[in-house]
Amino acid sequence: MKNISKKSIIYAALTVIIGILINRLCTEIVAATNCPLYLDSIGTMAAAAIGGLAPGTTVGFITNMIGGLSDTSTFYYGIINVMIAVIVGRAADKGRFSRPFDVIRLLPYFLLLSVPCSFLSYILFSFDIADNVAAPVARAISEGGAPIIVAQILADFCIEIPDKLISMIAAFSITLLIPAGVKKEMIWIAGREVKQDGDRKNVSSLKKQVALVLFVSGFAIAIVAFVISFKTHLEARVAGYPDGDYDIDLLRTETFLYCGKMFSAILGLLICIVSYSMLIANYRMVGPLRLMTREMKNFAYDDEKGRDQSVKNIDELNIQTGNEIEILYRSINKTVKQIDEYIDTTTRQAKTISELNVNIITTLADIVESRDKTTGYHVKRTAEYSALLADKLRERGKYTDILTDEYINTLRIAAPLHDIGKIKIPDAILNKPGKLNDEEYEVIKTHVDLGREMLVNAAETLGSTAYIQMATDIASYHHEWWDGSDKGYSKHLSGTDIPLSARIMAVADVFDALVSRRPYKEGYPIEKAVRIIKEESGTHFDPEVIDAFSELTDDFTEIVRKYRE
Repeated sequence: MKNISKKSIIYAALTVIIGILINRLCTEIVAATNCPLYLDSIGTMAAAAIGGLAPGTTVGFITNMIGGLSDTSTFYYGIINVMIAVIVGRAADKGRFSRPFDVIRLLPYFLLLSVPCSFLSYILFSFDIADNVAAPVARAISEGGAPIIVAQILADFCIEIPDKLISMIAAFSITLLIPAGVKKEMIWIAGREVKQDGDRKNVSSLKKQVALVLFVSGFAIAIVAFVISFKTHLEARVAGYPDGDYDIDLLRTETFLYCGKMFSAILGLLICIVSYSMLIANYRMVGPLRLMTREMKNFAYDDEKGRDQSVKNIDELNIQTGNEIEILYRSINKTVKQIDEYIDTTTRQAKTISELNVNIITTLADIVESRDKTTGYHVKRTAEYSALLADKLRERGKYTDILTDEYINTLRIAAPLHDIGKIKIPDAILNKPGKLNDEEYEVIKTHVDLGREMLVNAAETLGSTAYIQMATDIASYHHEWWDGSDKGYSKHLSGTDIPLSARIMAVADVFDALVSRRPYKEGYPIEKAVRIIKEESGTHFDPEVIDAFSELTDDFTEIVRKYRE
């Protein structure tokens, strides 16, 4: 967040000066042509639309103060011109002074503002029709039987409608003439750089809170000044004044008028002060806090590229307020960078550990494959089969809550360990060149429990990971039967009690065993192996897995050819 540049300050000062000159020029033109309008707020509106509240209220206030030097009645309406700046400035802040139709929609606000102005005129002119450009219309309405105050309000409406429409259109036209570069420099002066988050319900802006405190305080000052002045009016006496012959009624009237001038002038000055206070609060406090809040809220913690961009965005804020907010920003910036470095370091370490686990699993699988002389490329083929089955299940909309990309990748890596328990099976049985007898078969069946034991011990030693956990499930349960019959081993689980990874491996393992050549048998043709697998759907295998398998015959055939014995 850059400092307000000297160029911005110069543009703001020029906006104020030109705005005042426009107001005074229009006032002189109206007076010279006897135009039945005011047109004394075009510069105020333009300044507020371009530069925000601070320049706008300054133009409005100074215009009335200058006018009051030649016509003190102008002091009475000091607050009105300032409030015009507030209306246009707030509309411009919200983007409602960018199109002609939006500009025209502000007219009701000006008509509403004219009501207290009418009451003020009614009071200042001794509860009679005010001597202003609306006087002829007010008299005509009054003569028609309407009360004076009603006639004054309606007459002011008749003047205000064309006056404010012309003024708004003229101010809008002026804003169109301003170069884009000038408008960009005025962004921070106008307080439009940082918008409040849309979801901050029931939370008031600090800028508004500061403005409210200043306004209430200043309003109290204006009230006190009015009360003191009015007290002077009530206590006015001829006695005690030099030269002694004064008209008491005239003295009291002039004193009362003085009260009105005092109140209006002080209140107008107050709003100018509030506008500049809001500007300072926005630049030194509220704006920087909103910028920091926005970047922290949008910080991408879970994505390295996004996280780096978020750190860069926070660093580029470059908040320089010269107060505690700047210290807070530097602390946040430093902390965010440290967190980013810590996350990067942790991610690298996690990646290293993951790669180590994969290497360990691969090494163990190679050991299993090297010991079992009868299986050849069995572990590689079953890993490929398993990943294909998982992808197809997800494609068919089955088990989608489980089959994430991460799950399928883990399955591919963990699958080669499904027979890791065979490491502990004697070579005489593991590599027997003939069919196993019943006793030998019982020994072979123990490889599932032996595998589970080995992987549980590995998890305790190396730390439990998704790979080890899934490998444990596959090694333990890939010989269970879907129907829970005694043909399955060793826990006799059934249905979905069997982990999905093991149910997938069951199909992959049996299929590869059927099509592979063994010392005691030739490999079955793929068509026969597929038929056998399908026949055991619902008994040996999960029917959903078999449905997926039925669509992958060509893919399985290609894998068999790729890893031929």
